[in-house]
Amino acid sequence: PLFRSSAKKLSVTAVGAELACSPAVNSNVTAHLGLFTSIDTGLNHNHKDDVHGDFLNQDKDSYLMLGEAYLNLSYDNFEARLGRQRLATPHMDSDDLRIVPNLFEAYMVEFKLADNLRTGAGFVRNMSGWENGADQSHFEGVADVLGGDGNTSWLTWLSHEGEQLDTNLWYYNIPDHLQIIYADATHGGQLSNDLSYELAVQFDWGQDIGDSKLGRVDAKTFGLSAGLNYQQLSATFAFNHNYSNKAALASLGGGAFFTSMEDQTLDAVAGERAEAMVLGLEYAATESLLFGAALGQFSAKDKSDYDVTELNLYINYNWQENIGLEVVYAQKDDTNVSGEDHQLRAILTYNY
Repeated sequence: PLFRSSAKKLSVTAVGAELACSPAVNSNVTAHLGLFTSIDTGLNHNHKDDVHGDFLNQDKDSYLMLGEAYLNLSYDNFEARLGRQRLATPHMDSDDLRIVPNLFEAYMVEFKLADNLRTGAGFVRNMSGWENGADQSHFEGVADVLGGDGNTSWLTWLSHEGEQLDTNLWYYNIPDHLQIIYADATHGGQLSNDLSYELAVQFDWGQDIGDSKLGRVDAKTFGLSAGLNYQQLSATFAFNHNYSNKAALASLGGGAFFTSMEDQTLDAVAGERAEAMVLGLEYAATESLLFGAALGQFSAKDKSDYDVTELNLYINYNWQENIGLEVVYAQKDDTNVSGEDHQLRAILTYNY
């Protein structure tokens, strides 16, 4: 169930399932079909105005959809995945935070240039899921989801895994809307048997192109994250700053930024020079049980335009690899507009 209370409390309870099969034509060709459903348990409010919409379709009803339908081709150092599928890229992401993940109609190819060097390209048409802004049970054009018009986007990438440094470079082009260049670099190391660290930087640049159907786009965002792990305890710090006078780039999915939280993301900040800072702490009580907390501040240059603080408390529990429980509580305090807001999300997953 998910609850949100401010002026009004909304709640929803649903049960989800995925049924998939992957018949192999031969060692190089595999097909994959996946049915996804989110089912109203009957425990929700009779008045749909009181039902939160994150788990159900546009009419707040149960739904069944063919979410995955792709062909996987592989030969030597080449692999292609063609059709409806999950994606994990900085600005197009399946972001599995609800009953059914965001899914994409995409045509992706990747080449292994060396053991630690890969490059690829793709064409993405449509997106389903709760973050498509329309009806999560249907596939909508990627440009439509962003607020423009159309279902055409291209991307290409280069990924390198080094002994000391991992780097990624991505380019997105959505004709007549915008182009994006995203880059990140991550370095990790061991200070002792019990102490390790990780440092990462990111840069995100976006600009409108062609007919500029999204209007003026000018984003230049820098990010930094640092993590320190001691035995079962982990502490993290993340920072993002947008150096332009326009908003940070929106994403199809969870987004690229280090500071994204349960509710707030950098691209939600209205006003010039968006900035976010997040501190986090996690404790792995056992191999199956994890406790965590994070505190974030999201603001514009002029805090009267935007000034929001968010607190996340969460528990993750996994049992025998097929049962998982995630509970997340989020408290958001908007200084300027909505005041205090509370959310509780609990998802129990059973895989078989």
